[in-house]
Amino acid sequence: MSYITSDEHSHPRRIENSGHSYSHPDDEIDLLELLSIILKRKYLIAGFTMLALLAGIGVSYLMPQRWTSSTVLVPAEAPQLRSMEKVLTELAVLNIKTDINPDSLLSDFMRNFDSRTLREKYLVNTTYFKELVQDKADSPEMRNHLINAILNGNIDSHSSVQDKDGDKKEYRYYEIKYTAETPTAARDLLEGYINYVTTVVEQELRQRLKYQVDMLKGKEIGRYEFDLVQAKNLHQIKLDRLQYALDIARSAGLKKPSWSNGTAIQDDPDFSVTLGADGLERKLAIEKSITDPSQLSADLQNRRLYIEKLNNLKIDELTVEPFKYMRAPYEPIKRDGPKRMLIAVLFALAGLVASCAWVLLNSVMKRRSQTIDLLPERVK
Repeated sequence: MSYITSDEHSHPRRIENSGHSYSHPDDEIDLLELLSIILKRKYLIAGFTMLALLAGIGVSYLMPQRWTSSTVLVPAEAPQLRSMEKVLTELAVLNIKTDINPDSLLSDFMRNFDSRTLREKYLVNTTYFKELVQDKADSPEMRNHLINAILNGNIDSHSSVQDKDGDKKEYRYYEIKYTAETPTAARDLLEGYINYVTTVVEQELRQRLKYQVDMLKGKEIGRYEFDLVQAKNLHQIKLDRLQYALDIARSAGLKKPSWSNGTAIQDDPDFSVTLGADGLERKLAIEKSITDPSQLSADLQNRRLYIEKLNNLKIDELTVEPFKYMRAPYEPIKRDGPKRMLIAVLFALAGLVASCAWVLLNSVMKRRSQTIDLLPERVK
């Protein structure tokens, strides 16, 4: 049976080991002791930190590079609208309201620019994407993943309303960006997508105007044809009345106009015979020679002219510039994301912390092992 002396109860436990005594009255941390441990293993810590630094530099070079090209767009002005001037003027002359203005053009452009469907249609047909697919996408799933990755993080736009300083500016603008793995690709992709969206806006505007013109043309042609039939009916009735009047005049023996011999007769309000048979016959011949009743109708002539003008409109010649560049797309000279130096420093700090933690943990484990080994010497 073992006994513990009273001296061990009255004094803190001490363990003699190689001339060093370790006191454990509390769970206090001796910072100087920790520092001395770290300094003793400084070469190990420095070496590990250097390895982490080199690893960070390597990772920074292996990470895909990101370059962003941007541009700023504002509503179109006179030089940009001049390409639409001829068609819009012709439409205005024909009293066709188009509601096309610089703000509406820019809004149409940005609405299409932000369309995910258009972004994908443009992207999959670019040389840049086809090269990425060959290098990184071996399956349809990886191809779709690559498309989503590019569309979600590489194309961006924001307006002056979203800009914190936008309320300080007296004009409306949009900033749009495109990110790629090379500066040239970023600029080319942005320019290409802007041209692609401009073409879409132009096609939409042409279709809208064509629809508007076709609707108006159909309405005018319908009205013209209806009024032309009415005019033909009136002309035919006039011919019939003249023929009846001619028959009556011949039956009554009225060959000459009634006023030519100084006589006056009570004329029939339905079938006038005052011209006499000769006059009615000549008038009937003239009326029969009129094959197109619209020749004597200014209203029908004007409507036909209006329809001809509508048919002569060349909407397909309309070209659109929906914006003005405040800053054209450019080739970026500075890449995006964390800099290589920052990545290397972060890796070095992580290596320093990890190596210090390992040294301290290793020291604690050794002391604990020594304490366990010396326990039999303290127990009697």
